[in-house]
Amino acid sequence: MKETGIRSITGLLFAAVVLFSVTWSFWSNVLLWGGVALVGVSEWRRPLSPKRLVPSLLFSVLMVLLSGVMMMLVWDSQNGFNPVPLLTFIALIWTNDTGAYLVGKPLGKHKLMPRVSPGKSWEGLIGGVVLASIVAGLLIAWESAWVGALMGLTATTGDLVESAWKRGHGIKDSGAILPGHGGVLDRFDGFLFAAPVFALIVHFGGFDFYLNSWFS
Repeated sequence: MKETGIRSITGLLFAAVVLFSVTWSFWSNVLLWGGVALVGVSEWRRPLSPKRLVPSLLFSVLMVLLSGVMMMLVWDSQNGFNPVPLLTFIALIWTNDTGAYLVGKPLGKHKLMPRVSPGKSWEGLIGGVVLASIVAGLLIAWESAWVGALMGLTATTGDLVESAWKRGHGIKDSGAILPGHGGVLDRFDGFLFAAPVFALIVHFGGFDFYLNSWFS
């Protein structure tokens, strides 16, 4: 099977598993994000030498915190389990990735950080941020479109940090658990910085998410 076909099938299965786990129950979220943290830490440690245990430890803490944030996003202190904030967050990150690919692939002329990630362009960044802003307007409110833009910027920062790590260790993908997509870190690198920022926005913003009507 061609790489594009493998990538498409794996991507659909990956999305289905994530969405099912997020919407099924609080405990399915615990299993999902706990697994992401464990695999992510193992991928990070794989190319490291014993002399670099400090960055490995710091990253392990970061992955545990990320998992905690993702679990917090599905728990409402008043109503209990509510997957809507996390579903909205995932939608913003995935649409940012989609917009960056659709615009950057054909139109990307000006490289964002060529030494770190040669495939990323300013055009792709703008495309991702614009599409995420539109989706934020649709899923939250049009006056909150800035949330999508902020998620696009923070997710891209996470992508670049992971790309710098891979380039520093001379590897293409963080792992091979997802054929055609690489490892867990390759799929969730954009979440690292975006998730904590989104959690703070939700906590202090008091948003009325559109998807709440689906789960009421």
